[in-house]
Formats: sequence, structure tokens, C-alpha cells
Amino acid sequence: MQDAGLTHCLNINIAHSPLVPKDPKSQSRIIDPTFSFALIPACTMKGLYTKLCLGLLHLGQLTEAKSGSWSGTNNYFLQGMSDSAQDAYIQTLSSYNTKVVRLWVNQASKGCQKGSQIVRDIPQLETTIGQYNKVTLDEIDKLLVKLSDKNIKAIISPHDGNSLIGDYRKDAYWARWGAGYFYEKQDAFDAYDARLSYILNYKGAYSGKVWKNWPHAIFSFNLQNEPMTPGPSNCKNGDPAGWACGRATFMRNAGLDSHILISTGGMGGDFSHGCTFLPAVTQCKAIDAISVHRYASVPGQWSANLPSWLSQANGKKVYLEEWGVDSQKYDQKSAFVSEVNNMNSVGLPNMYWQLLPPSSGGCSYNPQNDAGDPFGIYTNSGVNLAGPINGATSSGAAQDWTGSLY
Repeated sequence: MQDAGLTHCLNINIAHSPLVPKDPKSQSRIIDPTFSFALIPACTMKGLYTKLCLGLLHLGQLTEAKSGSWSGTNNYFLQGMSDSAQDAYIQTLSSYNTKVVRLWVNQASKGCQKGSQIVRDIPQLETTIGQYNKVTLDEIDKLLVKLSDKNIKAIISPHDGNSLIGDYRKDAYWARWGAGYFYEKQDAFDAYDARLSYILNYKGAYSGKVWKNWPHAIFSFNLQNEPMTPGPSNCKNGDPAGWACGRATFMRNAGLDSHILISTGGMGGDFSHGCTFLPAVTQCKAIDAISVHRYASVPGQWSANLPSWLSQANGKKVYLEEWGVDSQKYDQKSAFVSEVNNMNSVGLPNMYWQLLPPSSGGCSYNPQNDAGDPFGIYTNSGVNLAGPINGATSSGAAQDWTGSLY
């Protein structure tokens, strides 16, 4: 028996609903009864049926999607690995149908990193402010060629906000401005804009491509990795100096190809810090995508959280850029599958922290013994990575990624 209120909800003027697809020839709305559940904006019911209508509205938004979802991983040390190790790792990711790998413009030192042998020293891009070590980008450019050959795109994080903490990662920016002034002072903005300009206009030593004009290989540039994490007062106060939008506007005005997205890189770090959907970000025209960094318990309730994230995003793309299963608390074999399947159920693109190459060069590493980062999963660990990752591409995305990824 159908409630009268629900009948009203499902029988609104579907011929004029923007959620109903048009016939490509006649441009009239296609009245498909299976699509009628998308027509919920006119719902005015209360209580139980209000919740039902809102749920159906979300389903309608998913029906709008014209692309598949996608999955990927983060790797901040890939450029330091040997060519053969890089090739093997990228081939493995390709076999999973991985779509995106996130890379950092950072240094590397010979030795071991998360079980991988680092065979080359790579300098910081700026050991002195305003003077750039081209080799740092050359090594990333080589990776971009390899990734794009396997139909994998990259997110490039042009600087690590954690370099401003003052620990072993500290750099020239920390020495000059520290964690606070970097996001407040115009001379710091100018220096960082110059860095961004150098990166965007860099012409690849291996690709021959100018990065800002290479959407075939580059999916997005972050503003920074986890901006304002070292000095959270800036984001908690709403980014009063306009750092985020200012840097995004500079990047877009620098001629960045319109198909390459400008993403936040995880404002304020973890989602729990309350900065991910800062109005200074969601209301900035130049920012295209909100990067969510969220390390949650299992289950992570991803499908339940996505509608709220989309509503806060002000029409911008939303994707999960960092997440992980804590190996000290949960069974990664079961949790990785269940968590990604839950994300896929609502078309939430996700990037794991981190899918690790098999241990090499005598480098012993067990994520369970890493108190600060227990999330890594080796690609040869026996965890079913291929199924859920490949499942993302066959799942309808909550938003349309045509033109940027597909």
C-alpha cells in the first residue's frame, strides 16, 4: 500500500526535472519509470517519508553520474626507487585497474623507506628559497611517463605542509617563516607562488611536456600536502589571509590546463580537525576539488558520510585522498575489501595510504610495528586489492569525472 505523501513525492512534474535525462535527438525529457526515484527535490513530506525522499534524492544524484568511480594510492618515495622496481610496482597497480597515483615534490635519501630500497639521493626542490633543483622534478617526470603509459594519472603535491613542523622534514620555508607566518605573510605567498610557477612551467626532461599543459598524465595539482596542519589556527580561523584561494587563483591564472584539477590536498590534515570543507575553500572559484583525508575506525561509514560531504562541497568534486586501515587494530584482509566496497556502493573515489611495493634490497618493514603509520599494505601481502580497486571503475561515480580523469 502506497502512502499518499509518497505518491506525491514520486509523481512531481518529471517532464521538467533537471535530473531526468534528455533524449539526445529531441532534447525532451525521457520519462523512464526506473528513473523516477531521482525526482525528489519537490518532496515536502515530514518524518519517515522525508528521510526516504532525501535518500532517493541522493540516489538520483548518483544516477546523474556519467563516469565510473576510481581508486588509487599514495606513494611519496616512488621516485627514489630503482627503475626496475618502479616498473614492477606500476605494472602491479595497472593490473588492479588503478587510475591515480599521488606523488610528492620532495627529497629522497638512499636507504630504506617503508620496505623499499631507495637507490638515489634526490634533493629538495628548494634548498635555498627561489633556487630550484631541476633534478627533483626530472625524477617525477620519469614517473609520469611510466604511469601515463599504463593509463594511470597522477596527483602532484607541490610541497609537504609537514615540512613546516620543524622535525626531520623541515625545509627552507620553515627556517624563514615557520608554520604560522607561511600562511599569513605576503612575502611567503610570493615565494610559494614562484615555486608553483616553476613546477607548472617545468618542461619534462623525459616527457618533453610542460606540466601545466599535460592533462593526459596529470589529473590534479594539490595546493600543498595537508595545508595548515602544523599551524591549525589558520584554518580554524577560516584562513583569514586567504592563502588557499590565493594560491589556487594564482595556479589557474598561470595557465593551468582547464582539465587539470586544483585540489586542496587535505586542508588541516585529518577530517577530524574540522578544516576539510572550510568556506574559504568551498567558496573559492579557482578550487575544483576537495581532498578528504580521513583515518577512521572500521567500519568507516563512508556511504553514510558522502551525502553530507557533497552538500558541503558547494558543487566541487569530492574524493577521499588519504585513508587507511590500522593494522594494529583491524584485519586488513577483510577490512580493505569491506571498506572499499562500501565506498564503491556510493561512487566515492578513494586513494589508499599506502599500497607498498614488495620489500626489496634487504629493507625490512612491518606496518604493524610502525606506531606513527600502521596503515601500509604490501601489494604481495595476500590482501585482495585487485577486486575492490577494479570494482571502483565499474561503479557509477557520485560525481562526473569526465574530462579530468576519463
